[in-house]
Amino acid sequence: MKKVIKGTSVILSAALLGAMFVESGIATTVAHADTVSESTSGTTGTSTQVKAYPKFVSEEQADQIINDNISTLTSQQVEAIQQKVKSYARTTVDGSDTTVSISDDAMQTAIMSVIAPNTAVMQTRSGKGTTKIVWNGAAKKGNVDIYISTGMLNMAKKQGFGVLAQIVLLPLGAVGGAIGVVLRIALKSSLSTIFAKASGGFKKGRVFHFKGGKYKSWSYQ
Repeated sequence: MKKVIKGTSVILSAALLGAMFVESGIATTVAHADTVSESTSGTTGTSTQVKAYPKFVSEEQADQIINDNISTLTSQQVEAIQQKVKSYARTTVDGSDTTVSISDDAMQTAIMSVIAPNTAVMQTRSGKGTTKIVWNGAAKKGNVDIYISTGMLNMAKKQGFGVLAQIVLLPLGAVGGAIGVVLRIALKSSLSTIFAKASGGFKKGRVFHFKGGKYKSWSYQ
């Protein structure tokens, strides 16, 4: 029987994935005429710059805002996004298999709610992508299929594995010990190889297959 759990209790473990972000202010950009202001804080905790965003943006504009700011998030912003992602994630248990998933729309909403909380995103894009982790049996056995959507692959290719690990692949943060280390290293290595061979952007999502914590192969979603 399949059981669905909304608001999964996945453990957030940024320390396990490493400190990928530094705390800093966010650079100022030119705003649309109809805008709202967002304050940002620097390392001293004082307001350093004010950034204005349109009240409404398209999904493509939201993607650009995210790409412009994701690598310079403060540690507090990273933690806030992780909490949002945790609340939006969906867990399904089917026999011995456990699937933790989040749609691209939900990911975009989670990130934008922290970077530009007063800006609404008009989500009308077709072909919604999904990133998910499918554990085949107990997580400690390392038998897992990692589905990464087209959008998340393109973001990771541009921003680096650290962003994907901390912001997107939160279920991996729940796996401690040697198997967790092996999975992270194996996924990073396989992604690095694929990124190096991909001259342009990705058109399809991919599934990375692991057995006993060892990377075996990938396939298209």
